[in-house]
This record gives sequence, C-alpha cells and structure tokens, in this order.
Amino acid sequence: MQRQEQQQLQKLQLTQDMVRRLPVLEADRVALEWQLARLAKRNAHITTGGTVEWIADAAGGFEARLFEQIDEGSGTEAQKQLQKQLVMALDHRGLLPETDAVLAKRFGVEMTDVDLARRALLFLEPTGIGAASEHDCQYRHAIEHDDPHVLDVFEALDAKVEHIADKLGMTTDEYERISRIVATLPRTPILYEETEHILPELEVGVQDGELITTWFSPMIALDVGSDREAKWWQETLAMRAATLRSVWAVIERHQADWLHGQLVLHPLTRKEVAIEIGKHESTVGRAIQGKYAKTAGGVMEWRHFFVRATYHGQAPFMIKRALAELIQQETAPLSDQALTEELDRIGYTVTRRTVANYREALGFGNSRERERQLWKGET
Repeated sequence: MQRQEQQQLQKLQLTQDMVRRLPVLEADRVALEWQLARLAKRNAHITTGGTVEWIADAAGGFEARLFEQIDEGSGTEAQKQLQKQLVMALDHRGLLPETDAVLAKRFGVEMTDVDLARRALLFLEPTGIGAASEHDCQYRHAIEHDDPHVLDVFEALDAKVEHIADKLGMTTDEYERISRIVATLPRTPILYEETEHILPELEVGVQDGELITTWFSPMIALDVGSDREAKWWQETLAMRAATLRSVWAVIERHQADWLHGQLVLHPLTRKEVAIEIGKHESTVGRAIQGKYAKTAGGVMEWRHFFVRATYHGQAPFMIKRALAELIQQETAPLSDQALTEELDRIGYTVTRRTVANYREALGFGNSRERERQLWKGET
C-alpha cells in the first residue's frame, strides 16, 4: 500500500514538473530574465550574465516587498514562514501551479497548512499573486474590481449561464461593456511596471549573402553542482532553447527572402512546423508566443512569420506594413478608397473599412487630417 502511494506521488510530481516547464517555454525573455534575476539573489548557481538593468532592479526587491506584507499580516510565525516559502516557489508569472500535495511534500507540512498559506497569499499585492492558474488570477482581479458587476458576469460566464444580461438585470449594452472588461482581466499578477522594451530572442543578419543568427535566450552556466533548483532551471532552459531553435530553423528556411531584406512572406503554418520538428502543433504555438526576432526589416514577432496564402502573404502584419509605406510615400494624401485600390494593385485584397481600421491602428489620420499636416509643414 505504501509503495503504491509512493508511485502515485512520483507520477503526480512528474505531471507537476511538466506543468512547471510548459510556461517556461511560453515565457518571453523579459519574464525569464526577471525570474532568473530574482532567483540569483539567493542562489549563487543561478546566473545568466548580462541581465538587463531595469529587470534586475524590478526583481531585486520583489520578495522583500511580499515578505513585508506577510510580516504585517496575522498568523503564527510558522504560518508566516510557510507563506514566505510559497513566495519563493512562485513561478516567473507570479503563480503557484503546483498542487497542495506536492508543496506539502516539498516543505514537510500538512496539505491543510499549504491551503491556508496559499489563501493568505491571495490577499497580498499585486492582485493574483500565488493563484494556482491564470483563470484563478483573473477571478481575483474580478473580485477586486471597482465594478461589482464584473464579478457577477465572470461567475455567470464561468458557470455557462444562459441569458446572463436578463438574469442580472442588465441592458445589452451594459452586459457587452462588462464582458469586454472580463475578457481583458489580467491572467497573471502585474509583477513590474509595463515597459515598451522588447527583448528579442535572436538577431538575424546577412554576411556575404548568408544568414547569421545570434541567440540571446537566457541560459544558466554549466557548473551548478548538486543544486537541485539550479539544475532544474538549467535543464528547463536548455529544453526551451532546443525547441525554439528547431522552430526557428523552419521559419528561417521558409522565410529566407524576408530575412534577406525582401518584403515577401511565404505560406507557412504551425502545423507544417510541428510536422517538420516532430512536435505537437500546440507546442509550436507555445514556442512562438511572445517571441521576437531582430531582422533587417526591424523587430518582428515570430507569429507574423506564419502566413496562410499568396505570394505576398495576406497577414495583417504585411498589409499594415504595405499600407504604412503607401502613406509615407504619398505626395498627396490618398483617401481610404484610393489606398484600398493601391493595395489591391500590389496584391493585397482588403475592404475599405479594413484599410480605415488599419490606418487608425498605425496612427495615421484620414486624408483630410494628413493634408492639414502637410499644409502646416508637419512631418
């Protein structure tokens, strides 16, 4: 009986280990640099070298701020100590996806103790810290939202209630407004102030007609000794790097024209990449999420290299780029209809309404507004 329980626990730990590793594959460089800088403060074996300064600063006082809140709260010293241990176990998203059983085994306490400590973390700032999942984090944000209807709609949607607006006594417009708020509730705690800085995973240049790729993906030095935490991160980052490199190799081969500086993207789907590298399509989706590459055409999200059809690639990214070039090169402002016709002439078939939406998203005014800027001599 005891052996069977040990086997079940080992299986559970293996599953939980997979749960911990997958978000690392999804994570962008900013999130990983932040986590590694945070871990490096207490573990000399964890260092990537060259962590971006603002990220190191943000990570530096993270745990200290949470510890202060814990010390100011209620509970015994033993309970507060366990809460601090859970803080140190938070992943790079600020979540705690491991089960109470696994955490109880790791810290040598009862599952009920872990449950109480986890609940205590949920009352700390930032909102959602220590949540077990992205869904639970959204729920915490719904609870703390200024508008009480947000929580009502969140719970109703979660329970798949029909005719929610009628049952909550809301107008259709009000329900749609609240639904949009619910859909955009943060899935993870806001760990650091939003930044416009993008850290690409790699840079691609051209030398003597050949593509030269320089990788910036975070890695841990080889000498980690018997340090289990450092070793886990070393293995996980190596697995992440291997997957990213295999995915990028396919992208690079298919989109070599773009990487050589031509404004051409060829058809490529996630399924094709998955087949080539022998991975599941969902793994490819996780790998390209939030990843950037610095190319001759500027910094570009990996997902924009995936185009379904036509020589030019009818991807919004390509259409927006072509639209921006048309507007920047115009000698006299073109109407949205004229821009639609010009796009069609060069191979992009879109509606006038789409052109107007893309133009506004790019920050360009309509033809009259652009004409007024020209008349005033503005650039």
